[in-house]
Amino acid sequence: MRYEDSYVKAYPFDRLVEGMLQPEMVLETVEIVEGAIEKGVLANLIINNRAGGNAPLIAREIATKFLGKPKSKAPHQMKLWDT
Repeated sequence: MRYEDSYVKAYPFDRLVEGMLQPEMVLETVEIVEGAIEKGVLANLIINNRAGGNAPLIAREIATKFLGKPKSKAPHQMKLWDT
């Protein structure tokens, strides 16, 4: 979807817009974060209103899925800095 079209569809960015947020995108994001944690890699997520209409609500969807899934124990602590 073109930027201009998604802007018009999502404006004023105060809710999730039906049909914009792809459920598989949320699940794929959860898988990426879980993979990063398992490998001890720091992951940063950047969430854009264009993905579904409201970035904070998209973040909540991701967090809900992430926290609701059974977790395997990470094999090691995250290594944020080499010492």
